[in-house]
Amino acid sequence: MINRLDELLANPNLPIVVSLPENKLELAEAAIEAGADALKFHIHVNHRASGNVFHGLEEYRDVFTAVREKFDGPIGIVIGDEINKVNEVDLQALKEVGFDYYSLYAKHVTSKLLLQDQLAQTVAVDDQFDPTHAKALEVLNLKALEISIVKGENYGSPLHLEDIVAYINYRKNTDLPLIVPSQKKLVSSDLKVLRDIGMNAVMVGAVTIGKTKESIYQTISEFKAYLANLN
Repeated sequence: MINRLDELLANPNLPIVVSLPENKLELAEAAIEAGADALKFHIHVNHRASGNVFHGLEEYRDVFTAVREKFDGPIGIVIGDEINKVNEVDLQALKEVGFDYYSLYAKHVTSKLLLQDQLAQTVAVDDQFDPTHAKALEVLNLKALEISIVKGENYGSPLHLEDIVAYINYRKNTDLPLIVPSQKKLVSSDLKVLRDIGMNAVMVGAVTIGKTKESIYQTISEFKAYLANLN
């Protein structure tokens, strides 16, 4: 069965996934109105880039339900930031709310999660992961790999050639779809480079889009207009 995420990652013009800085309806609405191709939320996470603490599903159920009613694209969710807690998350409940996939760092993914079939799966790797090991991930039932390899002290700085070479190295080491999170503060011209080196999507969060509905709408609108005009 084709998942919404499969359709997104097959788009050759670099889809934009919006990782929302808070689980608020008005922020999701701003991203949707600006043309976001996919959305991502968080639960059970202390989030470095946004500075927010995210709680459990029940606190945000009404928001998630309302977003699913308004948005036909893929919706993903980070289900935690501790390996000892992720197995307790009710994936069936998340599916029923309308989520298509979950996202976790590889070091937080348990065998139980690998074996589940309620939600599609993406995994993120950090700067400690060996890019040559990316090929091994292809034997698992993963939809995409998020290349979250920027060190914390470099968050928010401009994208540069060393970053780009690191992404190219991942592209050369796996055929999995690759998603670049905006740990660097991305600008429109970065999108063409990322598309041209074979990235399959960019995931923009607080570092690039800010934390207000106005900044989210403005940034996503600019990025979508830029991508629409690429050859």
